[in-house]
Amino acid sequence: MTGQDRHFASMSPEEQGQTLARASEELRAGRCIIMPTESVYGVFVRADDAGAALLTGLTKPATFVHTPLFTLHLADLEWIFPLFELDSAVARRLIQKLSPGPTRIVLRQPEHVLERIREKLGVSRGVVDLRDMFAFRVPDHPIARRVIRDSGHPTLARGVGVSIWGGYGGSDLARSTVFDDGDAPDVIINEGPALYGQTSSTVNLWPDGRFRLGRLAAVDESYIMDKLTTRVLFVCTGNTCRSPMAEGLAREWERQRTPNGLTIEVRSAGIAAGEGNPASQQTVDVLRERGVELGDHRASVLTPEMVDWADLVYTMTPSHAQAVMQIAPNSTHKVFPLDPLHPIADPIGAPIGVYREVADQLGALIDARLKEIIDE
Repeated sequence: MTGQDRHFASMSPEEQGQTLARASEELRAGRCIIMPTESVYGVFVRADDAGAALLTGLTKPATFVHTPLFTLHLADLEWIFPLFELDSAVARRLIQKLSPGPTRIVLRQPEHVLERIREKLGVSRGVVDLRDMFAFRVPDHPIARRVIRDSGHPTLARGVGVSIWGGYGGSDLARSTVFDDGDAPDVIINEGPALYGQTSSTVNLWPDGRFRLGRLAAVDESYIMDKLTTRVLFVCTGNTCRSPMAEGLAREWERQRTPNGLTIEVRSAGIAAGEGNPASQQTVDVLRERGVELGDHRASVLTPEMVDWADLVYTMTPSHAQAVMQIAPNSTHKVFPLDPLHPIADPIGAPIGVYREVADQLGALIDARLKEIIDE
């Protein structure tokens, strides 16, 4: 009887906590464990020279011979990100948006950066690096991230399918793994089939933003390329004045800026919009004065699906932000008043001079917010 015979979900909360604590302790003690990621099950060891030697003995030789021998598995990107030297917003964006996730990143870095990484890990040259390359991943799985974090040190991992116990790739531990008597790790966390059931995909990345997609498995090219686009949703009350004005100004901002490999998509909606209403004539006129054509804008009522579409939701007032979060309770991390200190007053019914003032206010705020996105 091994730990794989009992599913993690069938344990009581107390037993689950004890199992995770044991797993972290095994890693600290220099032993291996088996646990799930969102891609496949992995054999995990502490990321040091002893761990590398142990994992080498437990697994078949790596099939990727032109990249580092092992991939560093981290609980949090913040552990390593400040050490990198990245000249491009594209490079920074891809790392930040693909971590956590089912993507292995092979990053090119100068030797002095690789030396800093080796020193922080306490590993010898050639364990997680090869020439100018460094391989890492942040799994998007709560068990893996908690165990790694609580162990106090990053890990090295390989799929169970290439281990001495593996059979079919490790996507379903109970079906794909066979242990001989007495040879199983002391901690095996079985949570049933992995989400993707395939190994992580690989992105080769250079500091200047150049990248090349390697082996695509758990996720495809469209998933990775999508990370280069930020979707912004502007929200007001009726979607006829402030938010369409913000949408038009943001589209013009995006059209005029110098391309850098990142893109911004923009939409707008209203908390209490009259579906299909046109933008106010004053809004159309003020935007046209600035060389911006709003087109055939029609008001849209905000829906949970619109909020899901957006990476960022900017509202005209704090009360709009509260309304968005009531409509989509899981959106709190991405909803912000465009100006948290000075709500943008509704100009409806006011003279066109008030609309011009609102456009000036929105223009300055949008310039600041979109620069934050593009330059992150």
